Amino acid sequence: MTTAPGAGDAITVDAGRVDVLHRLALAVRPLDARTTGPAGGVRVGREAPPPGGPVQPLESHGAGGSVLRYGTGGVRGRVVVLRLDDPDRRFVPRRFRLPLWTLAELTGADARPPTAGYVPAASRLLRPWLLPGVAYPVTGGITGLRLRVTYLGQPVRWPRVEAFAAGGVRIGWAHGDEHGQVLLLVDGIGKQSHPTPSAFDVVLRTAVPDRVHLPPVDPDDPLADLVVEDVPRSQAPPTDQDLDNPVLRGVALPPGYRTASRDVLRSLTVGRVLPATDLPHI
Repeated sequence: MTTAPGAGDAITVDAGRVDVLHRLALAVRPLDARTTGPAGGVRVGREAPPPGGPVQPLESHGAGGSVLRYGTGGVRGRVVVLRLDDPDRRFVPRRFRLPLWTLAELTGADARPPTAGYVPAASRLLRPWLLPGVAYPVTGGITGLRLRVTYLGQPVRWPRVEAFAAGGVRIGWAHGDEHGQVLLLVDGIGKQSHPTPSAFDVVLRTAVPDRVHLPPVDPDDPLADLVVEDVPRSQAPPTDQDLDNPVLRGVALPPGYRTASRDVLRSLTVGRVLPATDLPHI
């Protein structure tokens, strides 16, 4: 019988010699961008090569996220493409491509003598932020607006929007879905003078995928044209930048996105999420 990769080894721990049944290749713990707590109910899968192939779900650990293992997960290759989406549309989907620590690198620390350094579990952790989707539960007192980003009157797939208040302070950012729908929730009102106004202006800046590089829309897979964002492998031990950076937060624009040549001015009402309106990408 063939032993699965990563299984069948024995290592010495404080309790003595134990058999290794699997090795952690990757843990994925999606975060709610509003609360920075766990984004519950999100499906995490890996795409069979090439990107866009059949999606195989990762092993779910509930609120603890999802994991991919050497030994039981059938890991192939050194790079994995992940897909995160919420069937209830509370969060906007995202896709990521990242290199894995190889099995040889993970087992090397247990060899005698060691052939590689120890790789902490945190170095095999991905913590992407997911932005609110159209069905995100909005509680009272939150300020924002619902938008549909359009180009020449037609909705744009997978747009991104930033909001800037007085003084050029960015007070919010959002991702849009395949229908161009965006739920933009903001924090604060920028450098406004007191007393605090009940309404204030914001500058909205849109960015959309370059139409030249867009793959065709697949009617059987609405996420096939969603951009794949590249994430470098964490160091061992990981730095703060490895675990939290503009790409993971969804602030950094992916390659192939174009920012509008002109911003749009809108007015917000403090404590209200205003109803949907079209936002042209110029």
